[in-house]
Amino acid sequence: PTEGAGGASPSGSPNHSRVSRLVCTTVAAFYDLVRAPFPPVVRIETTNACNARCTICPHERMRRPTQRMDDRLFAAIIRECGQHRCREVHLHNFGEPLLDKRLESMVAMAKKAGVRRVKIFTNGSLLSHDRAKGLIAAGLDEIKISFDGASAAEFERIRQPLRFEQVVANIHELVALRNAAGSPLRIAATCCSTSDKGATMAALERIVDRFHFDRIHNWSGEQGRPVNQGIRKPCSRLWRTLTILADGQVSLCCLDYDGQVRLGQVSVADGANAGQGIAAIWRSGAFSPVRRCHARARQDEMPLCAGCSKSFL
Repeated sequence: PTEGAGGASPSGSPNHSRVSRLVCTTVAAFYDLVRAPFPPVVRIETTNACNARCTICPHERMRRPTQRMDDRLFAAIIRECGQHRCREVHLHNFGEPLLDKRLESMVAMAKKAGVRRVKIFTNGSLLSHDRAKGLIAAGLDEIKISFDGASAAEFERIRQPLRFEQVVANIHELVALRNAAGSPLRIAATCCSTSDKGATMAALERIVDRFHFDRIHNWSGEQGRPVNQGIRKPCSRLWRTLTILADGQVSLCCLDYDGQVRLGQVSVADGANAGQGIAAIWRSGAFSPVRRCHARARQDEMPLCAGCSKSFL
């Protein structure tokens, strides 16, 4: 049986319930055992603006103000990430990172601070020759391009008002520039498609480092897609990723695009108005109630998690 996303999602058969509890308890115990004192992945929303109106994305429903992150706040975040030798910093969240003209300097700042890997996720439409060269020169470690649709018609229906041929050309040029520079930049493309792979996709698959198909998720129940009533699993993001919104608020999840569940405020240390640092928020008890729900296969008790398609195997 299935149920509209966003409603409660019962665990299905008694057998599924028992298996869900076993899976969640075992996996969560492992996550607790290996949880680091600083988040392995810090996701920084440098801007929440976007130049696309994708049919599979609820961006137009976002109620938060469109803004970019303050320079001083970004510098403070990167400084702390560098001090802790953060494994990965992602310079994206609920926006198109290439709309931020500071992106290349932000990548360079993160690498200089000692962050081990810096990654961006982009729709690829603004990845011009100059931006591609700048990102390569700045030391970007990985770029993931969301390329939804196996044909021009499907792509342009999903990723309005982007142009299929432009994004394809941008990917080809990025690969050529990367190869010419001898850069270790990893180039990946990801696709959510209802069609078989076309000739263009097959060609892209041959030149990028990784090309994979993703299941279309339901944005934590916001998109109204059916939820699989199968076996539950704990969300690994609760133990490995901290998401910082453009205003410095720490949200529970990267799929919580309106920041409904906020766990702290990262800010520049300026006296009485200072918020907590990343490490303090990560080590605080803010995540604990949600982690406990996931460890007990009781995601239904968290409205944000109850209808999320990511919480099933």
